[in-house]
Amino acid sequence: MNWLEKEKGKNMDRRSVRKRAVKRVSSLFSSFPDEMQITGAAENATVNITEEDQNQGDQGQASHKFDSEDDSQSDDDIVNVSTSLTDSLCDWAVHFRVSLVALTALLAILRVYHPFLPKDARTLLHTTTSYSIQVVAGGTYHYVGILKAFAKSMDRIWSQIPNRHEFKLQLNVDGLPLFKSSSVQFWPILGLLQGVVKKPVVIALFCGVSKPSCLVAYLQDLVSELQELSKGFFIKGKQCFLKVNSVICDAPARAFIKGTKSHTGYSGCDKCVQTGVYLKHRMTFPKVNSALRTDLSFKMMNDEDHHVTKSPLTDVGIGMVSCFPHDYMHLVCLGVVRRLLDVWITSGPLPSRLSSHQMKLISSALVGLRGFIPTDFARKPRGLLERLRWKATELRQFLLYTGPVVLQNVLSGSVYNNFMLLSVAIFILASPSLSADLHDFAHTLLVSFVTHFGKLYGPEFVTYNLHGLTHLSEDVRIHGNLDLISGFPFEDYIGKMKKMIRTPHHPLAQVIRRISEIDPFTGNDEASHGKKRLQKEHDSGPLPPSMMNISVLQFQELVIGGTKIDASSEGDRCVKIGGCIALIDNILQCQDKIYIVFREYELMEPFFEYPLSSCDLGIYLVGKISSRLKTIELFDHVEKYVRLPNQDKFVAVPLLHLYH
Repeated sequence: MNWLEKEKGKNMDRRSVRKRAVKRVSSLFSSFPDEMQITGAAENATVNITEEDQNQGDQGQASHKFDSEDDSQSDDDIVNVSTSLTDSLCDWAVHFRVSLVALTALLAILRVYHPFLPKDARTLLHTTTSYSIQVVAGGTYHYVGILKAFAKSMDRIWSQIPNRHEFKLQLNVDGLPLFKSSSVQFWPILGLLQGVVKKPVVIALFCGVSKPSCLVAYLQDLVSELQELSKGFFIKGKQCFLKVNSVICDAPARAFIKGTKSHTGYSGCDKCVQTGVYLKHRMTFPKVNSALRTDLSFKMMNDEDHHVTKSPLTDVGIGMVSCFPHDYMHLVCLGVVRRLLDVWITSGPLPSRLSSHQMKLISSALVGLRGFIPTDFARKPRGLLERLRWKATELRQFLLYTGPVVLQNVLSGSVYNNFMLLSVAIFILASPSLSADLHDFAHTLLVSFVTHFGKLYGPEFVTYNLHGLTHLSEDVRIHGNLDLISGFPFEDYIGKMKKMIRTPHHPLAQVIRRISEIDPFTGNDEASHGKKRLQKEHDSGPLPPSMMNISVLQFQELVIGGTKIDASSEGDRCVKIGGCIALIDNILQCQDKIYIVFREYELMEPFFEYPLSSCDLGIYLVGKISSRLKTIELFDHVEKYVRLPNQDKFVAVPLLHLYH
């Protein structure tokens, strides 16, 4: 199992990153002679992990050839050792962002004992040394290409794909400011092969002081390759096709790519033809049943007020309405939920605002839930005073999990019920199992939410994001649940892209080199195939009576399908087994079979009844844990739950998302 899997989900400061890096290097060379002070050498070699890479040749284009050793070994064991060591070193260097100078110095030490290692870090990491940077649309531009970007991924899955297979490509375009004191920014075109890998790759990258000045020039290479790939291509003799399934953008980027009016314009809605109403310095969209735009009407430019220019993407057969779904992350989390908090605290009408006492109650309750949040979440809850710093994942957590619990009995009935309309509707649309059958019901809830929102807080707040909720269920009907049309994986990758820049000089050249070192498949195998891994062996029990006299191994943790079950953690031990909510007390292994020891909650009742019974969503108010231990063999997966305290009971909510 790749060691990088063990680092997932850990928040590490600079000191802990360095400590883990040193520990990892030391473990790689445990077979060295005792007299070799490898730990000290590794420590010295990793001192510059977070420092700028001053001499690594990122100052523009390069065409140098670097020496590498070609020590062929006849012994299979030596070959296996060399492959394992080089792969581990590559993973380690990329994961901890080790500078090329530090890695080259480490290689000089290791080559004394492992001559097959190359002399230079760029050879080890397969850093590209030949690339073209063009001047395009008012900035510098590099086009990687779709097939080239996904070459490693397609090669890995070649044996699994049938002939005439169609790949579904998801594209993302967004702007990324690079520095606080400069207007320099990236505009990457990212791609994701749905069902193949969970991590995006860079297809093209633009760098300038503003967004690309010419849309046609910016998209020209992408459009040309899409037109070629639509005719079919071959992977090792197998004919394949590629289809753009969706394009995920926030509102400004979507308007730019489609060549339409901004979302703040009178004809700014992407999905319907209604004309906005300018009210109290805001563009509002009060109607919820206007005539809808279609791919054909967009292509014919029937609504002239909606279009600014013709998008090159119309020439490659992309549905310019149906293939541009609203981004769940920006529209719902960063848009609606953040606006809702703002209305409650600062900008809403006085009768609907929270008092200081209510804010303290909610903040205290949120902080009190920190110990019950599973490790599947990137962040723990924070108080309302820090709401402006909340990330999209925190806003999603508040909407789906913690909000319904901490707001109950604090907000007035009408305000809480309005919030629950949104929470339940998004819960349905985000659920892979519920969204297929209940998306029409979710649409009804969202229309009610938008209508009641305008009455509660004022029509001036029904802006683009609020109005966009009325079109969200149709996007889910076409593309699947919300996590399939979310910007979360792309935003995560863009954040990592910014960290690839080690000096402000020539940022485009630096990132081109760094992305050539990354394997897009790293970290995807376990999550996609549901492999199981047991961790932290112990002997402290409890054991069921039926296994007292049997030789079994006991474990504290089970990693399966990208999530972790931890029998010792309040946040990672709640699951649903056979229709009952249960707590896992132990994890056993006996003759290559895995068993879980658990206790069930005897009380299960609805947590809320409006706008429907929470039991219909799999959400329960549970209490009275049984003292009887039960055991069941684990076959495929575990339905993990979020368990949050609510007075003397607990609220159990299914964990919907497993991307991080």
